[in-house]
Amino acid sequence: MVQFTISERQRIGLTFLQFLEEHNLKEADLTKTRIKEIYNTQFRQAQNFQQIPNCSSVLFTLSRLRKIHIETDIVRFGPRRSPFQRKSRLAVDQYIGLSQARKNEAKKVPGDQNKQEQPPPVFTSRRQRVQHLLKGLKTRRHELAENKEEVEVFTDHDAEGGAMHISLQSGEELRFNINIRNTSDTESVQFCRCELLRGVRAFQLSDQENISQGFGQKTVTLQPGQQYTVEVKCLARFLGQYRAPIALEFRRLASATPFHIVRNLSARVSNQMVDELRPKVPYKHPPRVTFNRKKFRVVDGVPLPPESQGQLERVIELESYTVPPTLRRLINRGLVEKEDMPEADKTDLHITRALLENSMTIDTLSPRFSCLLHMEEVQMEVDIRRYDMQGAVMSRKGNMLLLKVPGLAENRPSVLRGDFLFARERGPDGVDNVEFKGYVHHIERDCVSLGFNYRLLDKFIDGMKFDVRFSFNRLPQRLQHRAVQLAEEHSLGDVLFPTLQIAGSKGILHSPTEQLKLYDRSIEENAEQYLAVRHIVAGSSRPAPYLLFGPPGTGKTVTLVEAIKQVLKCLPSSTVLACAPSNSAADLLTQRLLNHIPAAQLIRLNALSRSWDNVPSSIKNVCNYDRMTGKYSFPAKQELQKYKVLVTTLVTAGRLASANFPPGHFTHVFIDEAGHAVEPECLIALAGLLDFHTPDGGQLVLAGDPKQLGPVLRSPFAVQFGLDVSLLERYMTTCDLYQRMPTTPGSQAVPYDPRFVTKLLRNYRNHPAILQLPSLEFYDGELIPCADKLARESLCNLEMLPKKGFPIIFHGVVGEDLREERSPSFFNPEEVVTVLRHTRDLLEAKGLGIKITEKEIGIISPYRKQVNKIQRMMKAHHLSNIKVGSVEEFQGEERRIIIISTVRSNPDFLPMDIDFKLGFLRNPKRFNVAITRSKALLIIVGNPHVLSRDKHWNSFLEYCIGNGAYVGCDFQTAEDEAEEITQRLAAVGLDDEEPEKDNDGEKKEEDEEEDSDGDWEKIEMSAAEQLLQPSWGADH
Repeated sequence: MVQFTISERQRIGLTFLQFLEEHNLKEADLTKTRIKEIYNTQFRQAQNFQQIPNCSSVLFTLSRLRKIHIETDIVRFGPRRSPFQRKSRLAVDQYIGLSQARKNEAKKVPGDQNKQEQPPPVFTSRRQRVQHLLKGLKTRRHELAENKEEVEVFTDHDAEGGAMHISLQSGEELRFNINIRNTSDTESVQFCRCELLRGVRAFQLSDQENISQGFGQKTVTLQPGQQYTVEVKCLARFLGQYRAPIALEFRRLASATPFHIVRNLSARVSNQMVDELRPKVPYKHPPRVTFNRKKFRVVDGVPLPPESQGQLERVIELESYTVPPTLRRLINRGLVEKEDMPEADKTDLHITRALLENSMTIDTLSPRFSCLLHMEEVQMEVDIRRYDMQGAVMSRKGNMLLLKVPGLAENRPSVLRGDFLFARERGPDGVDNVEFKGYVHHIERDCVSLGFNYRLLDKFIDGMKFDVRFSFNRLPQRLQHRAVQLAEEHSLGDVLFPTLQIAGSKGILHSPTEQLKLYDRSIEENAEQYLAVRHIVAGSSRPAPYLLFGPPGTGKTVTLVEAIKQVLKCLPSSTVLACAPSNSAADLLTQRLLNHIPAAQLIRLNALSRSWDNVPSSIKNVCNYDRMTGKYSFPAKQELQKYKVLVTTLVTAGRLASANFPPGHFTHVFIDEAGHAVEPECLIALAGLLDFHTPDGGQLVLAGDPKQLGPVLRSPFAVQFGLDVSLLERYMTTCDLYQRMPTTPGSQAVPYDPRFVTKLLRNYRNHPAILQLPSLEFYDGELIPCADKLARESLCNLEMLPKKGFPIIFHGVVGEDLREERSPSFFNPEEVVTVLRHTRDLLEAKGLGIKITEKEIGIISPYRKQVNKIQRMMKAHHLSNIKVGSVEEFQGEERRIIIISTVRSNPDFLPMDIDFKLGFLRNPKRFNVAITRSKALLIIVGNPHVLSRDKHWNSFLEYCIGNGAYVGCDFQTAEDEAEEITQRLAAVGLDDEEPEKDNDGEKKEEDEEEDSDGDWEKIEMSAAEQLLQPSWGADH
């Protein structure tokens, strides 16, 4: 049977349409039977009965081209144009469009711009000169590796491109010979030098005449056909990859000019555990994801029984806020103007880009954030496809079908009670075009109970296979859209864009100089905490928000809780709404408030979908939970108005906004961990809830740290245009009243104006050695170590410490970035095993008085695959109580001991990390959070050669080396390494600064290699989803 290509079917199809036109056969109601008859007789005859595709395949191709559409048995010409049917939705991954836009910009650069004559390089440091020399060697690497001048260099471990690869076990010694042969029949050759161009202790060279030792001016003359050997000895204590170029210098007796052969020696030092962790199935790049949801016939399922959400009114409606089709098209085109773009779309593109690129004002806040939220949602539509299941099997339990969902317990994906998903039957003839909608009735770890229509239940049999499509809950997005609209409607310009003229104009509510009787007496000893509480109670910033800038471990939440208690005591008519982005943070606020606030005055409002089992027992008595019905409910507005404090997540605060409380009811809104939320999410708790025009209220307090991680976003466009900047960070970086005040030398001026912002300085978490660098790098060196001395120094005498009294270990490991199967996330087996070794050493440590427990250890890694590998390794060694997670999962937490696995070892992947803000490189916030989680011991496992390319990591490395805390692979500071390499290059005469060859072909090859290895332009699904795989669970 002849196989026809798509283009051939398209050509025949278009010819067939032209044939129908020319013969007046385009009838209004042309049946499929009639059109097949015309195709197989008249048209085939017109084509001289040559072989052509069958009619069905041609009709299918024409329908894909939107030249025809088929309704039941009728073929109609042109695309489907029914106003009553919903169009299919297309969501193209935005990284594809972003990558294409970059390529288009690159093409605009004149072709010969890079070919202009360059001036000779000017070096301002030895390191720059060394980099120039090494770059020249890399450019000439193929030429240098070749045998030349009738001299051959060979070993038993030769690989392509002049490489020598060996593998050995940790602690094993391996020796092999580098053989040098003069293949000339007539001329002798002098072997002059043999040098490792990089000092690596794992490698030692030796030879009979000590040429490799560099003794004196001695050379070896090789007669025609003669051979000489240099022995290489490899022995390494630590796991990892060891690499060093070996340069050999020769000279023909008749020539004064030496020549060189340079070979690259690499050794992989492993053990059984490392080998078991290596990929079993080779990595294949995941297929490019484009979400093009066809219009299937959906059969509705069985939703949860109608249950009362309580008596809380819904006065303000919540609209759908679906993505506008025009904006969707612009996003899918990469926000770049295309020649075939309709004029209306071009106009919309220019308007959209102007909206996003210009500074935000209160007039542009709503449309700008709506646009950014839509961008994020479109990327979410693509990313959620990662979790779709093909050929899934369900089981039956009564009237429910049970589906096991891998990753459900970790919210990857997130499925809540009341959510729904879609299933299509997969039979021997493919997948059915009918989708059954199943509602989630019950969840238990990784299994969901689904209510489907009886039509599916009637035909269900064990073993049936389904394709399952997941969705995500749009409630947070919808609430954020409404919030930015309400912010504009309620004229919140003075609050969201405060100025020095407006701030403090509402007067004070309580004298800031009056002494307060504090509930937490320890705050009296902390000048900054006490100052913040006094100004919050006074309302000195109104209508501008008050900011509590809380670096790691400085007692931010303690201060916020005390401020709430003092507001209620000093301002008896006040009513407080206390919020946080997550349930855990909101629960913590509740627990601490209940220490001094009567339970009858406080209510913790939980979303209906929250599991009761996850609520801490200490706060269950103040939750909106009916133990009789076993369900949550929202009391009526009149009932809620009786409480003095309401605690919710930011999303659940939207339920209060819908109720439309009387203006001025909430006098104060406190938001803890405000840096973790996108700005529109913070606005949910403000717009329509806090009246900034009332004389005795309107106080917003934001607590957080803009130097730590902000919200996790998926859309590169949303990040590019600032959705990842929290409201707290925007205030502190763009508003004059929150900037540091200028000080004169020797003055005692407060760095920030205490009427508007307080920066907490006393750290109650970290050992001073752990705190010193982040304090200098991020907090102007102002943090004061105040942690309990006994606790923070409890591990300073560990045997495993390189330097006693300095509780930091930097363990250098040159591992390997690996991926496997269809997972694009990275893992590093050598680092996994090294982390395990340190963990076991800690748990077995003796002589500390108090034994280290598993729960005191936390392990952090930026990549999801590395997290998974470490978790499995811990479980295999019965260490399941150790928390292993991403930096984001550890933000706000602390452990006695933190071990960090940085993973990245291949510099070729760095452009991807930098562009998409992944990993630790060029991401100071992630670095800051990671190294400030530990109280008494910090262990870093990573590649120092890669990490030193980052400003902050390089400072940390130099700090560890300077304090004797570095162990592991060979590593020198930049200047020391430059000095050594300069000497080694000079020893073999490779320190000539001759201009690099202008070899376009070789440069092109190098670029292609980097593209291939780096893989950073091939990202389809969002980089965050592929590599970090953040949780889909939004706390409602």
